[in-house]
Amino acid sequence: MAGGKETPRQKMIGMMYLVLTALLAMNVSKDILDAFITINTGLETTKVTFDDKLSNQYARFNASYNENKVKYGPAWEDAQQLKAAANELMVHIDLIKAKTIADTEGLPMDQVMAKDEFGVDTIINLKYISSKDNYDVNTLIMIGSKPESPALSDDPDGNNYRAAVLKQKLSEYGEKLKEMVKDNPALVSSLETTFTFPEKVKDASGTPINWESLNFYHVPITATTTILSKIQSDIRNAESDVLGHLFADVDAASYKFTELIPVVLPEKTYILQNDSFRADVFLAAYDGTNLPSIKLAPEGTSVDTIPQELADPNASEVVMGSDGRGKLRLSANSIGDKHWEGVIKFRKPQGGGFDYYNYSFDYEVAKPSLVVSPIKMNVLYRGIDNPIAISVPGIPQEALKPTISTGTLAKQSDGTYVAKVKTGSMATVSVSAEVNGQTKQMGSFDFRLKSVPDPVAKFAGKTSVDNTVKKSQLTASLGVIAELKDFVFDLNYPIRSFDITVVMGGDVKTLSSTSNKLTSQQKELLREVRRNQVVIVENIKATAPDGTIRKLGSINLRVI
Repeated sequence: MAGGKETPRQKMIGMMYLVLTALLAMNVSKDILDAFITINTGLETTKVTFDDKLSNQYARFNASYNENKVKYGPAWEDAQQLKAAANELMVHIDLIKAKTIADTEGLPMDQVMAKDEFGVDTIINLKYISSKDNYDVNTLIMIGSKPESPALSDDPDGNNYRAAVLKQKLSEYGEKLKEMVKDNPALVSSLETTFTFPEKVKDASGTPINWESLNFYHVPITATTTILSKIQSDIRNAESDVLGHLFADVDAASYKFTELIPVVLPEKTYILQNDSFRADVFLAAYDGTNLPSIKLAPEGTSVDTIPQELADPNASEVVMGSDGRGKLRLSANSIGDKHWEGVIKFRKPQGGGFDYYNYSFDYEVAKPSLVVSPIKMNVLYRGIDNPIAISVPGIPQEALKPTISTGTLAKQSDGTYVAKVKTGSMATVSVSAEVNGQTKQMGSFDFRLKSVPDPVAKFAGKTSVDNTVKKSQLTASLGVIAELKDFVFDLNYPIRSFDITVVMGGDVKTLSSTSNKLTSQQKELLREVRRNQVVIVENIKATAPDGTIRKLGSINLRVI
C-alpha cells in the first residue's frame, strides 16, 4: 500500500497478491486460476471504496477552498493536479485491461468496456472470460516477442498498451506525488516503495528479470487483469494518502492563536476642525504560549542590510507584554523625520524553526511651538517686504497653499513667506492644504495696511528739534542723512535733494544740492557764517523704499 495504517481488507488483498505471484511461478490449472476471480473482485471492490472515500475528501477540500481561497488555494491546485494525474493513469490501465480481454475473447473494445445487464463494468467480471489461461494475446500486447527487451511502440489503434510504458507512467506518477509531499519523509518513503521499479528483479527461481516480464510475460489473462487491478488500487490508495496530507498540511502550517484583542489603529491623532477621525478597527490574535521576539534596528538602518536575527549589538529588544503586544518607547532627542525598521521573530507552528516578519514605521519630531499673537499689531507695511511665518500644526509645510487678498505672497527658501502690499487698508491671508487627497480650508488671518513712517533728517548731527549749532560742526558736516528711528525694519531712505539758506546782514542766501552731500558752494557759504546768524536746511526730500518721494521738513539752527 502507499502509506498509512492498512485496513484488514487491504492486508487480505496484499496476502492474495503474494499468493498470486507464487502461483504464477507454477504452471497452474484453469481451476486454480478461477480463484483469482475472487482476488480481482476484492481489488475492484477496494477501488470502489477508494472512489467513495476520495469523493468525500475532494468534497471537503472544495468546501474549504470555497470558504477561504487564499488559505487553501495552493494546496487545492495541487489537489486538482493529483486528481487529474490519478484519473489519467486509471483510464490508461482500464484501456490495457479492455484491450487484452477484447483481443483474447475476440470481442470489440466498446463491448468489453460497456456495462453488463446488472450495470457492472465487464472489465472487472473475469468470470465472463472463457480463455482464463490464455497468455499469448496479452503477452504479445504488453511485452512483445522479446521478454528481455519489452516493446514500447503504439498499437495500430493509436493507443499504447505496453508494460514498459505503464512502468514509466507509474514512475512519473510517483515522482509527482513525492514532490507534493516532500516535507513528509514517511509518506515519501512509502511512495518510493510503491512506485520505484528496479532494472532487474528476481523471479520465483531466483533468475534476474525485468519488472515488465515478471508481471506480464506468459502470465494468464486472469492474472494479468488482477495485477493491473492491484496497481490501480495502489494508485487510488496513494492518491488518498497524498490528498489527506495536502489538506492536513494547510491547517498544520497555520498559526494557532489563543487570544483575540480589539485594536484601533488611527491614521493620526491630531485632527483639524471640520476634518474627520479615521482609523482601522480590527481583531488582533496572539498566542500567550508562543509570544514573539521583537527587535528594533538602529535608527536609519535597513533590516535588509543586517541578519534577520538582528545580531547587531546596537539592536534593541522590544519589551513584550503578556497581551502579546510589544511596548515600544523611543526618546525624541532630535527634531526631524524619523524612520525605524525591525524584525518580529515567531516560532513556526510545525517543524521547528522560526518565521521572520519585517516591520517599519515613520514619525516626525518637532520643537514645541508656542504661538503668541499681538492682537493689535497685525500690520503689513505698504511698499516693503513683510516676512510672514505660516504653519498649521499637524500639516507639513509643503502641503500648505497660502494666498493674500491684495498684493503678492512669495515663499522663501527657509519656508517663510514675504508679503508685499501697496494700496488698501486691509489684507487677508487665507490658507488651504492638501489633506488625504482633498483640498481643505485651514482658515484666514486679517492684517491692517499702514505706510512706513517718515524718517528724521539730520544735518551736522542736529535734527529739527535742535536750535543751535557750533561753527565747527557746520564746517565739518558732509551733508544730510535720513534716519528711521525705533522701527521694526532696517530701511534706507537716500536723500535726493536739499537747500541751505543763510541770513547775513539782512540778506538771504539760498543754495541747493541734488544729492545728500553739500556742494562746494554750500560749503563756502557755511564757512562765511558768523555767530548768532541762522542756518536753515530745508526742502529736504528722500526716496522711500516703495519709490515715493518723502518731504522731511526743515532744520533751523542758530550758530553759537
